[in-house]
Amino acid sequence: MTIFMRLNRTLKLRIIMTFIGVLGYSTVGSSMTIYYNHYLGAAITGVLLIISSVSSFLIGLYGGHLADRHGRRPILLIGSIISILGALIAVLSNSPIFQNPWTTFVGFFLLNFGFSFESAADNAMIIDVSDETNRKYVYSLSYWIINVSITFGAALSGWLFRDYLFDLLLGLLVAQLINGSIKYFLISESFVPASKAKKERESFIQNYGVVVRDKIFLLFIGAVILNKVIFGNIDFYLPVHLSDSFKTTTIFGFEIYGQRMLTIFLMLNTLIIIFSMTFINQLTTKWSERKSLTTGALLQGLGFAAAFLMNSFIPLILASIVMTIGEMILVPSSQSLRADLMNEEKIETYSGFVTITDPIGSVLSGSLVSFSVYIHHTGVAVVMVVVTVLLVLCFNQVMKMKTQADIASSKNT
Repeated sequence: MTIFMRLNRTLKLRIIMTFIGVLGYSTVGSSMTIYYNHYLGAAITGVLLIISSVSSFLIGLYGGHLADRHGRRPILLIGSIISILGALIAVLSNSPIFQNPWTTFVGFFLLNFGFSFESAADNAMIIDVSDETNRKYVYSLSYWIINVSITFGAALSGWLFRDYLFDLLLGLLVAQLINGSIKYFLISESFVPASKAKKERESFIQNYGVVVRDKIFLLFIGAVILNKVIFGNIDFYLPVHLSDSFKTTTIFGFEIYGQRMLTIFLMLNTLIIIFSMTFINQLTTKWSERKSLTTGALLQGLGFAAAFLMNSFIPLILASIVMTIGEMILVPSSQSLRADLMNEEKIETYSGFVTITDPIGSVLSGSLVSFSVYIHHTGVAVVMVVVTVLLVLCFNQVMKMKTQADIASSKNT
């Protein structure tokens, strides 16, 4: 708490906005796949998710470009206005007097559009107002806050989404209005564009060319995409599978149906991370990078594959535990490897290139939702196993190439 109180005011406000924004969105966000699947079918749902993912990626790049030209605050405000408009459309599309899944999609499309538009400016502002002494703390606190807010949001979603969607959407709109007000009245500009910005924009393509020629980093990007395909299905195919196949059961008087099982799956994942991350880090601290990456990838991927084959409560709980342990082992190792592979003189360029993994992973995960109509849950589970094996092979090849590069570099010096 002492460190938090010493943070720049903008950082404090940003952490507060993260809690409000993630809490509001998580009450409905992960369940919207079930909503679209129910009204529009799995095939159309997959296409809609792909459209949303690709659009969000493209507008995110453009938002980052504008943030460098015009500063952070204008981009934050524009993104907030778009998100508020999207939330309002979603509310009106699920009111007691009017319900329409297509306009609901438009609302959420704009909501995600706004989020993506301001994302680069938001992240850049954190870097602007933090330093090496507190940046790690800020990111760690934000990660913890995100998991806590997801836990509360998912709990509300599981018990209220089916019968009180309109009320949850109203809460989402209020959350966007609160965050928008904070940005307008309390957040100040953290970056003044310099006159050399034009020159920097002209070298944009050349900078990314350096990354494209880095074979080790490109292979690592391939591994990250494969990992996105696996974990992305927590928002894509898993909701569809549970809504279609989960056997409704009653536990301690509570009816557990597909939507609530998804909520329990997500809450268990988040709670394990909140309370076990430190223990897992201590347990694996002496592991080699290769062992951590391989073990984490196998546990996470096979956990998901098992979840797609299961349709009852206890097996799904076990699958969630296995998947989450794998995630906790894999994430820090993967992030550490990514930092090691980056050219220190072009960290921003390398970091920007990593953003392509989200839309590509989302497109592939969304495609699985559409193809699941033909290959069913068994086929999707087989795909998960294949992707997991490819992920392990990619990580091992990256480590092999990195070791060879380190040896060659040491010989040259």
